[in-house]
Amino acid sequence: MSKISGILLDFDGVLSSIVVRLGWPFYHALKKVKPNARKMEILYSLNEIMNMYLKEENRNLFYVPKMVIKISRNLQLNYFQMFRFVVYLLVLIKKNNNNIAPEDQADDVLKFVTNNYKTAIVTHAEREVIQSAFKKFKYLKDIDVIITQQDMKYTKPHPEGLNKAMKSLGLKPDETIFVGDLPHDIQAGKRAGTLTCAVVNFEEAKQGKREVLKRFNPDFIINHVRDLPVLLRRLEKKSLFSY
Repeated sequence: MSKISGILLDFDGVLSSIVVRLGWPFYHALKKVKPNARKMEILYSLNEIMNMYLKEENRNLFYVPKMVIKISRNLQLNYFQMFRFVVYLLVLIKKNNNNIAPEDQADDVLKFVTNNYKTAIVTHAEREVIQSAFKKFKYLKDIDVIITQQDMKYTKPHPEGLNKAMKSLGLKPDETIFVGDLPHDIQAGKRAGTLTCAVVNFEEAKQGKREVLKRFNPDFIINHVRDLPVLLRRLEKKSLFSY
């Protein structure tokens, strides 16, 4: 096994809580449409929708309307409610876009990787989201390269962002790990030739998400981003003994 020299990280769902940024708008948009919906009912629906999202591999032109219809059926909404829900959801997502909540010990992970490896963030998040994140993460400033949505023509699972990061850092694919939380992250890593590490990081649907991620054959899978330093130390020992 080659010595690991570079760590590429996704942002949403790995370092920053996806539940805070997207779960909050979902909850309040649904309460607008179905005021009597109970919290547990909404959490269950969010869990089911996350599972649908994870399993949807063909993201063509009809992906968004198809997902809207699936979500509406799952939530038992009529067409009028569906329209209102989508409008409220888009408005609240926009308002909540820069609400960054670091995952537990994510800053410690950033400190560890930036002290020991060449590092990059490769994310579909907008540049303004990452700018807001600098106020929440002490060690985000130490990341060597940050590639956002505006820096890519193609998004994951296309490997463009990962290839740009490796070129900037002078890394080879076989000495690089890409850490992501969704199937398209794993696909992007494989297409770029890197090792891949899947992060579950979703307590409300941990087991279901783990099973879906395993289908995409990541090289490694960890329950939470805070487990990443342990994995990297283990790989470091393995590479030392391989010589």
